[in-house]
Parts: sequence; C-alpha cells; structure tokens
Amino acid sequence: MKKITALLLVLALLLSGCFVLPGQQETTAESTEAETHENNLNPPNPVPKGFGLAYVPEYGFNPYSCTCITNRPVFSLVYESLFDLSSSFVPEPVLCERFAVSESGRDYLITICEGICFSDGSPLTARDVAASLEAARDSAYYGSRFSKVQAFTARDDKTLEITLYKAYENLPLLLDVPVVKADSVEDQRPLGTGPYAFSDAEGSLCLRRNHSWWQDNRAPVEYDTILLTAAKDPTAVRDSFEFGATSLVCADLNAPNAVGYRCDYELWDEPTTTMQYLGFNLTNGVFYQRGLRAAVTHIIDRDSLVASVYKGFAEPACLPCAPASPLYDRELAQGYSYDPEAFAQALAAASVTEGYVGSLLVCSADPARVELAHRIADALTEAGLRMEVESLDSESYRYRLNTGRYDLFIGEARLSGNFDLTEFFKPYGSLGFGGIRSPGMEQLCYDALENSGNCYDLYTGVMENGYFCPLLFRSYAVMANRGVVGSLQPAVDSVFHLPGGRSLADASVSYEDMTSQPEQTTEVPETTETEENP
Repeated sequence: MKKITALLLVLALLLSGCFVLPGQQETTAESTEAETHENNLNPPNPVPKGFGLAYVPEYGFNPYSCTCITNRPVFSLVYESLFDLSSSFVPEPVLCERFAVSESGRDYLITICEGICFSDGSPLTARDVAASLEAARDSAYYGSRFSKVQAFTARDDKTLEITLYKAYENLPLLLDVPVVKADSVEDQRPLGTGPYAFSDAEGSLCLRRNHSWWQDNRAPVEYDTILLTAAKDPTAVRDSFEFGATSLVCADLNAPNAVGYRCDYELWDEPTTTMQYLGFNLTNGVFYQRGLRAAVTHIIDRDSLVASVYKGFAEPACLPCAPASPLYDRELAQGYSYDPEAFAQALAAASVTEGYVGSLLVCSADPARVELAHRIADALTEAGLRMEVESLDSESYRYRLNTGRYDLFIGEARLSGNFDLTEFFKPYGSLGFGGIRSPGMEQLCYDALENSGNCYDLYTGVMENGYFCPLLFRSYAVMANRGVVGSLQPAVDSVFHLPGGRSLADASVSYEDMTSQPEQTTEVPETTETEENP
C-alpha cells in the first residue's frame, strides 16, 4: 500500500460533513481497493488520553435512515453485519457462522454464530437479522439492493432463510447491513452487537466499551469511552476536529458542501460503490450512432481527471465496476482505455453535420461534476466534436433528462456491492435515461448476478454498444489526529474494519448439509438399580 505525507496536504481540498441525499444526487441506484495514506516522516505522538467522534444530530444514528457520512463511522463500532465488505469488495463472514445456496441459486440458508448478545445482554437471533434486513429494504441508505429478495424468514433462533426472485451467486455482497435488535429497528439509536454501545448515563452522549463483546479480536480502537460531539454543519465538524474533542472524521473531500482543513493529520481512503459516468441520448442527436458513442471512452483521460478534479480521491474505471473488485476484468478494461486515435477514427466514420454543437448536461449543485463536464467537453471539442456544457439546477437538470433534450450528461449512481446494473436497463429503472432500456441487456444483468463469469458479456455489451461510459468510482477520506489510532484499514462503509477474520470459504457449506436432519436414535438409559413391580 502506498504511503504519502499528510502534512498540510489538503489546504486545497474540501471536506463534506454529510453524504449527499438521494434527492441531491443526479441518479441513484441504491441509497476501490483503497490506498492507505500515512505519514512516515515523523514518529507517532503518544496516544492521547481520550478519543472522540463528531456527529450531526439531525441525521440521527439509525443505520438504515442515516445518510450522513460524518455519523456513519459510529456504526462500525456499535453494529455488526452478517458479512463485511472488504476494501477489495470481497465479503467476509462476521455474524454468519455458515451459509449455503440451493442448486437453483434462489434460496440461501444462513446460520448465526453462537454466543452473540446485544449490548443489553439479550441473545442475537435469526429474527433480529430478518427484521434488520427488512428495515434496510428500500430504506434511505440501502435503497433497492434487496429488490430481488422475496422474503427473509427466521426458520428458528439460529437459522435465516432468504428467498430470491432471481438467482444470485454472490448474495453475501449485499449482506453488509448492520444488524440490530428486532424491536429497535425504528429507534434513533438501535441496540447492536459491536464492541461499543451508546450511553448517556452521565448526561452526555458517548460510546462505552461493550465488555461482553463476543469476538476474540482486539477492538478497533483502544478506549473505554468515546465522546460524541454534536456539530450542526461541516464547519463545526472541522472546528471540532482541529480545536475540539473530535479525533477522527470521515468525509467526502469533493462534495458540494465543503470546507477547508488546515491541520496536520493521518489520512486513509475509504472505498465506495459510487460510480460517476457519462450518459448518452440514444434516441436522437449525434450519439444515435452506436459506433460514435462507443468510441467516446477513448477520448477520456480518466487518470488525469481523477488527479486534477478529484485530488486522487477516486479510482479511474473503464468498466461499470470498482477496479478493486474481483469482478473487474483489467484485460477487458484495457480495450476501452484512453486512445485518442481510436476516437478520431470513429468520428471520421460517423455522420456529423457540419457545425454541429452538442449539449452536455450537468447538475450545478456539484462543482466537481461541473468541472468534470467541462474537461470532457473540452476533450471532445479538441478532437473535432464540439460540445457545450449546460450547468443546470437540480430540477431543470432532471426535467431535461426526462424530456431527452441533450446529447450527453454526467450521471452518478451508488451501486450495490455486486455492481448490479439492472436499474439502467429494466422497464422504468431509476437509471434508464436516454432510451437505454434493453431487454437483452437486462437479461445479461440477471445472468451476471447468477454467475459472475457472465460479467464479461455484460460489461462488453455496455461498452461495445455505448449504453453509458463509466468514468470513476469515488472514495471518502478518513482523517485522524496523529497517534489516536494504530493501523486503520477502512473497508466499504466501515471505517473501523477488523481485517484478518474468516474468509468466505470458511463459512460456505453445501445446501444438503444445511438441510439434512440429524438421524434420530432412541437410547435406553442405563440403571444401577433393579426395578420392582408394585
């Protein structure tokens, strides 16, 4: 993992206090292997006596409704999931002892680990897990990831059955959902099974170590009490980090509501599944021509865009999948990388009216996306296809998308961990702009969900037909005062991730083993006394 100096690194960077709400994103399907940034030039300071996190009160601490990334680091201390999603987008069993999938791929059985209790001492059951997953279904944060799940059913205290409408090979990729006590799913601070629990016994909200935590692993931080400091906006979060009790923050350094940071800190990446892409109008205009729109990928220098626009907090992607994921085919991606000559050839072969001026739409609410749009428009114009950027407010932007009055648009979608693309291609899909709907592509999406080997055909179909053009996957920044944490390895939506646990293979068993019943035997008890008849 690469190491860089964090000393005063982000004078020019931006800090966001909160995750952008789905209504503020351009497109959302669901609401990269991260490099660790550390400073080796100075030895770490002695560990401070205290540790604190900031939070924005209006968003609360319910993990299903909270969309504020300032608050979400707390969740990886208070809650645990059936599986964690590593920085390499690989599921790791946590609360799941073992799991199995039926031959049809539509039925999963999951056994919960023994000896796990919530912070109030009550045992974790399959009913709690089922209620948690139901709460995540169509929630503000987890969105439509469970749209293909028919039912979550607790068979008994330790066995959960998940029934699907469509076959899935990699359902564990979707099960990194915090599990809470069933009767607390709607609470502002639900009960969890993690190494810490909420406490306000002394009049101030904090986290206290859960001394009955079931895991043998060392806790991700070494403090008995973690102070929680309320902050009303990103500026207050920044001030608490620089001058107050906050020791660590997680932020989107490229979000619209940004403030500058001026202090010295240690810095890590946290990967996300948020894809930014270039969308086309497939029904009219110059990109009605498949060959031309499919060649646009070759005029985009993604590495340059990530470095200059996103200050390194993103991963360039030529396929609709995070590059750190095992699903990402780097050899295939190479065929769609930066190659101006390939675009020039496609443009020469296309039919473009002399003096044609195309439009590239972008939502003005996000300055980074506006700059991204201008860079892409400039590249196309210099290559001989003139494009002008139209930066519109959110309402006007959506209106133009829905009415089809554009050539290109900059879009953003937070995908699920298995990078399901069906929302692009299914009827009335939330990402189906520009006449992109395609029954054939929708079936390729289902084929890829059933067997990840089919991702090759799916990604080839997307790129060869120019349905849309992936640009990058965004990442967040985790900043900490020096010496307050040892070695962080942030994972997807988990700042305090504990690596080095069990692998997926450790928990996977055959469906027959899960469904077979133990053989019943009748044992005659041994006696040492002689039974007498009355």
